[in-house]
Amino acid sequence: TTVPTTNYAFHSQSPINLRFCGLRREAFGISILTRSSSGRVRLSTRGRSKRTSASTGNNGTPPKSFDYDLIIIGAGVGGHGAALHAVEKGLKTAIIEGDVVGGTCVNRGCVPSKALLAVSGRMRELQSEHHMKALGLQVSAAGYDRQGVADHANNLASKIRSNLTNSMKALGVDILTGFGTIVGPQKVKYGKVGFTDNVVTAKDIIIATGSVPFVPKGIEVDGKTVITSDHALKLEFVPDWIAIVGSGYIGLEFSDVYTALGSEVTFIEALDQLMPGFDPEISKLAQRITPARDGKPVIVELTDAKTKEHKDTLEVDAALIATGRAPFTYGLGLENINVVTQRGFVPVDERMRVIDANGNLVPHLYCIGDANGKMMLAHAA
Repeated sequence: TTVPTTNYAFHSQSPINLRFCGLRREAFGISILTRSSSGRVRLSTRGRSKRTSASTGNNGTPPKSFDYDLIIIGAGVGGHGAALHAVEKGLKTAIIEGDVVGGTCVNRGCVPSKALLAVSGRMRELQSEHHMKALGLQVSAAGYDRQGVADHANNLASKIRSNLTNSMKALGVDILTGFGTIVGPQKVKYGKVGFTDNVVTAKDIIIATGSVPFVPKGIEVDGKTVITSDHALKLEFVPDWIAIVGSGYIGLEFSDVYTALGSEVTFIEALDQLMPGFDPEISKLAQRITPARDGKPVIVELTDAKTKEHKDTLEVDAALIATGRAPFTYGLGLENINVVTQRGFVPVDERMRVIDANGNLVPHLYCIGDANGKMMLAHAA
């Protein structure tokens, strides 16, 4: 397919290098464009033509011993990137997903949270009389439509999720729906509850199952008044006063959103400073702009982190549990290949090869992203 160069503002011979939270350009529906010697831009069909697998015969079909060259368990940012890279290298690839394509980043993490932060930023601008006057603008009391804000975040996530799905389908990646479980070396079963499981084999397997919100013992999450970040991103209601348990980046992002929308926020942190692990000066600033307040209904028992003695009781409208994330590896079937997790994380070496309980490498098995605990960030996956 060719298009005139005058329709595009770029004429570089190198592909566009666009990334967001580790997402490849395909997440935004952007194709790879290159310039030919005739001066016309060509839409690359790399990966769409019939391929010969790196481990197959001349007819492009997988060997009889394997259904695929590569199976990826989990279609988040890491799994999507691995799948696209694999087909670019000519591998017959399948990806197993038990929920929705896009994983945490697209559906319950960076994409919707940044959409909400964009709204909170605009609200603060509109609420700043000094800033508006400096621009020569007069704005009456700024307001918002809660459902409209929630739809804004959801629509962005939905669009990127659709682009991720379409990009894999266009390149010939098989998307297998169901929860994946390793049942033996180079063998995975997948399926939905109530349906017969399917078993597939592959020369190599990549675990990319990501993570879920971590909820400490003693906290009962009901999804309404006691919530995690997964629930908060839906913005089903904006409480008058919310206690945020945990003051890492997740808690601080939501404090920005809630306060911009009119909520009062109290942080509850076990350590002696906000943003533990971050620069102390940033922590001091966060303490100054995040005041603690008295309030109402959800009961929060506060104890001393060291002595465990009861210190106080808070009654608030809602509580957000933002105490970090835990690897989503339960039920993965690692015991079938003699792999023991460490606090839920899959042990790997520097090349992401999985290590078994005896300290040996498990042949043809890899683990990337949050599930291995190396660095729980989307761009690292």
